[in-house]
Amino acid sequence: MKTAALLLALAAAAAEPEVPVFDVHFAVITARPEAARAATHAALRREVAILNRRFVDAEGRPVVRFRFKEARVFDEVRGSSCRFVALGDSREPYDSDGWAEAFNACADPKVRDPKAINFYVYASDGTCHGKRNSGRPYVLIDWVRLGHQGQSPEEHEMGHAFGLDHVCVPGAKMETSTNIMASSECGQGSGGRRDLGFTAEQVGVIRERAGQIAKRLRGE
Repeated sequence: MKTAALLLALAAAAAEPEVPVFDVHFAVITARPEAARAATHAALRREVAILNRRFVDAEGRPVVRFRFKEARVFDEVRGSSCRFVALGDSREPYDSDGWAEAFNACADPKVRDPKAINFYVYASDGTCHGKRNSGRPYVLIDWVRLGHQGQSPEEHEMGHAFGLDHVCVPGAKMETSTNIMASSECGQGSGGRRDLGFTAEQVGVIRERAGQIAKRLRGE
């Protein structure tokens, strides 16, 4: 009986798809001294730990794993010719296409690592963003949201980076448990806590996009 149970467990494990691993490159693109104090190398390593703990399906199983590659503080990138860095303290309304254009044009490896998912710490009004960018994903986290502050920003924005859209949870309040990708933009409720893992459908999208992203980051 023990042998049979072991064989069943091994078969089940073999049937599980391999969890892809992506390197993460960090850069601080705001001159705010508060951001410099918050976005230490240790804090940015914790961002990776948060993603590995929270970027999971509804059963708590990892969908993608992340690996810290490197982090660049603002003093290391402030002199870059990349226009993308200057956007980090912009007071203009967020322009998704404009940011993507500046990101794609950046050839400075301290700012943009073409072989990794790029994670930027910037200064905004507390908002964060994630962009799949045709397989060249990046995430923007306001420094005040580092450390999983307010509605699970790390996994929510990384969900966008892997091609997920918002979901609506009618009647949800801020303290309501909701899907990671929940949002108030439908006007029927709050985004809630965003503490429930990805649905099977969302996992399918992430896995499909993960394959595409991996190929793009390898230069294929």
